[in-house]
Formats: sequence, structure tokens, C-alpha cells
Amino acid sequence: MNNENYGPRRRDFLKGVVIGAGGLAFGSILIHPKEAMAQSIEGYLKKIPMAARWDFTSDGYVRMSVLYFKALYDQGGKEKLDQFFKGRSRILAPAQKGLADRFGLTGNDAKSAAVIVSTLTKMGFGPQTKYEFEEATAEKARVRCINCPFWNAAQAMKITDDLCSAWSQYMWDGRAKAINPKLTATLVKARPRGDSVCEWAFELKA
Repeated sequence: MNNENYGPRRRDFLKGVVIGAGGLAFGSILIHPKEAMAQSIEGYLKKIPMAARWDFTSDGYVRMSVLYFKALYDQGGKEKLDQFFKGRSRILAPAQKGLADRFGLTGNDAKSAAVIVSTLTKMGFGPQTKYEFEEATAEKARVRCINCPFWNAAQAMKITDDLCSAWSQYMWDGRAKAINPKLTATLVKARPRGDSVCEWAFELKA
């Protein structure tokens, strides 16, 4: 007789547990919707590789920059655009040095600066950015960009104006000087000027 009553009662008990657990979970979402949603977001983000997140975010940043620089160019011409870049570099270059320090990117000679500045640029432009290094010594170093997402995006948008030479010159030199005031970085080759690559020469002054 005990066995006859045990089965149904057990099933009712388990059913109650399941219903109760479901109600508790649903109630938790209602009571703490932000926390539950945040957990879901984190769970889904884990499905997206970090490199893919970086590529997606940097692609948006690059395209936005191209359009913004183009708007400035159309409003004031190349001279105004160059002045804008020169002014912005005075603010952004020291901030970039702080970012380098934050992530432990150290060194204050030409070779170190070439690697640090290239790394900071790649952080913004994304994993598609490719560099080659030549003549990498403490006194001199050369960096060649062999794949530039900014240039590629501008070409894809059929923008032929030189939107990046001044930006590259002021920002790279500004970052170099923020690393060490005795350093210079000069843009010696540039795609917008007709060269096949962009190239910077770093030099440590005596």
C-alpha cells in the first residue's frame, strides 16, 4: 500500500520542484533584470573570439575616421585639415604615452619607440594592420606599413584626397617625442603621395 502511494506523490513532488525552480528563475529575472541580462551578454560574448571583436570594433573606428577627416577636408581644405591634426596630436600623443605605460610598453630609444608607436596604431586600426621593421637599432629605425585599414577603407569609399599623411606625421612624431624628447619620427613615404607603402624613420638625436 505504501508503494502504491509513493509513486504519484513523488511525481507530484518533483513536478512542484521543477515548477518552483522555474518560477524562481523567472522571478529573479523580473526582480533583477539588469543582472540577468548582463549574465546573458557575457555568455554570448564568450562565443565571439577576441580577435573578431577587435576587428569589428576597429573597422567601425577606421570608417568613422575616414568620413570625419573627409568632412573636415571638404569644409576647410588640406591646410585646415593639417592644422587640425597638428593641434590634436599635442593632446593625443601624451595620452598615448600614458596608454603605453599602462600596458607596460617600455623603452625610449629609436627601436623601442618604433615598436611602441606601431603597436599603439595597430590597437586602433585593428589586427589587419601589418608592419615591417628595418634598420632597427637604438639610434635609428624604419617602419613600413604594408597593409593599412585606413587606406583600404578610403579606397573602398573612392576617396582620393590625402586624409592621412599629416595625421601620420604629427601623431607618429608626437608619440615618439612623448616617449623621449630626443626622438623624431618622420614620414618619408606615403601612399597618398604616390608611394607603394607608408614608411616612417625614427631617429634618436644625440
